[in-house]
Amino acid sequence: MVEHRARQENGFGLVELLIAMTVISVGIFALVAGFSSGFGAINRASKTTTAGTLADQQMEEFRRGAWESVVSIGGAPITGPDGRTYWIESAVETTCPDEAAPTGTPPTCTLSDGVTSRPLKRAIVTVKEGSASGAVLITESTTFDRSTG
Repeated sequence: MVEHRARQENGFGLVELLIAMTVISVGIFALVAGFSSGFGAINRASKTTTAGTLADQQMEEFRRGAWESVVSIGGAPITGPDGRTYWIESAVETTCPDEAAPTGTPPTCTLSDGVTSRPLKRAIVTVKEGSASGAVLITESTTFDRSTG
């Protein structure tokens, strides 16, 4: 009777143990990869958010000034509130509503139907990662009209 009982007592064999360990290892690797991807996404989102804030600040400086003070600014490094270095630059172009070229000083626009119009300034602020050759994080643009400031 004792012999019969010993034969029916089955446990995990080596093969079952190896299969279980392999399944657990694959699960752990997937979990670690997920955390790594999440960390990278949060890092990119942080940089983009800071870049957006810096671009907004530059646009607000343009809005506070007179129409004549909205001019292109060459690139310059700036340290963001997160301690990272960003490169911020702005380009301003004077245009007319129907794409005619502005003429004179102060610039005026003569539209295709002969009507004279006010020129517009289109400001484009670009924020890059680190330096002038860094990856573009955000580009923001707006249009300024002389009558609105």
